[in-house]
Amino acid sequence: MSDNSKTANPELPQNMDSLYAKMDYSAHYSANLPALLSQLKISLAFTSYQAGRLMLVRSDGHQLDVNYKSFPRPMGLSVTRNSLTLGIFTQVIKFQREDDLLPQIKQPLQPIEQDITAPRIKPKVTQEKGTAEEPSELTPEQQKQKQQWLDYQQQLMAPVDERVDGCFITRSAHYTGMINIHDIDWGTDGLWAVNSSFSCLCTLSPEASFVPRWKPHFISELLPEDRCHLNGMTLKDGKPAYVTTFSTFNEAGMWRKGNKFDGTLMDVEHNEILLRGLSMPHSPRYYRNRVYYCNSGEGQLCRFDPSSGHNEILAEVPGFTRGMDFYGPLLFVGLSKVRPSDVTSPAPLAKKHAETFSGIWVFNLDTLQIVATLKFTGNVDQIYDVAVLPNCSFPELIEPSHPRMRNHFCFPSSKL
Repeated sequence: MSDNSKTANPELPQNMDSLYAKMDYSAHYSANLPALLSQLKISLAFTSYQAGRLMLVRSDGHQLDVNYKSFPRPMGLSVTRNSLTLGIFTQVIKFQREDDLLPQIKQPLQPIEQDITAPRIKPKVTQEKGTAEEPSELTPEQQKQKQQWLDYQQQLMAPVDERVDGCFITRSAHYTGMINIHDIDWGTDGLWAVNSSFSCLCTLSPEASFVPRWKPHFISELLPEDRCHLNGMTLKDGKPAYVTTFSTFNEAGMWRKGNKFDGTLMDVEHNEILLRGLSMPHSPRYYRNRVYYCNSGEGQLCRFDPSSGHNEILAEVPGFTRGMDFYGPLLFVGLSKVRPSDVTSPAPLAKKHAETFSGIWVFNLDTLQIVATLKFTGNVDQIYDVAVLPNCSFPELIEPSHPRMRNHFCFPSSKL
């Protein structure tokens, strides 16, 4: 990895989200990272529930562009060849890849008044005078906010960057309620999700908030009490195979109050514990016949061999490891800063390092060497999930509230 680094300073859009308006998204990255992503024709997506953002790491081969999309409490990600699925506060949203829209999104969006598919709603007419109602006088602060909103809307109407080579557009959403969703992934039975509130794995149905499908043997009943903090999941052959929990407690929120770490890696099929005594484990991933996982509280990247039972620590980094994906021999892992929390026992990582970091570290699985890094230098402190987006190095994502949703259509060919 090169010692030289570059800086990404994305411009924050003027939006109405006051909670995150002062977020600093600046980052440093190793000089080789833009070329690496461009040559592999991949990009990265990752979530930060703390920043309230889904983030896309894009490259033109020379520099990175980190693009931010606002969502309430974004968590688990699942990427397929033609979709990206995101779990948020009370919903799961699926974005379909529709590259046929690329020419359209690289053109300005026409005003709604000129759009035959969505004509302007006429101003309300008063019964007394038959004239449009005049808005009440705005204060200077309200005028400023209104102008900021108008400026932001104008930005949304602008063409996307000419470098964009992949388009993901909102296609569907399912309302789960606040199940404290964590990892998600598509399998043979549809989308599987870790339902931390109810300490179970579930699938989704349009007739229900969720469909419970599996729970650890030590959980006696399904109640929204986050008893053991079931958080991580990986599939094998389309079925859930391994999960991580913070504890084996069977009482409401008890995992926060334990005086020692007793996290587990579990086998789903046999509903048995394979490893225990782990420190806040996350992100199990089945890859090349091994289970990779984060022993997060120790800042460790680990690998477990199901056939032999051998467990090994592959690397230790100065951050709370969480979120992981692979591309060939490369492993992408998320790091978060150690944060104050309401758990009785703080992460041991805090005692190992005077300073911890948030960002993405890239490892070569063959050599276990660090290949590249992306490190946030502002106040993006927490990363939850990381996913590789293949076959695009500069993607764009059209979120549900974007005005382009009104007339950017995708449908199968018809002989009508």
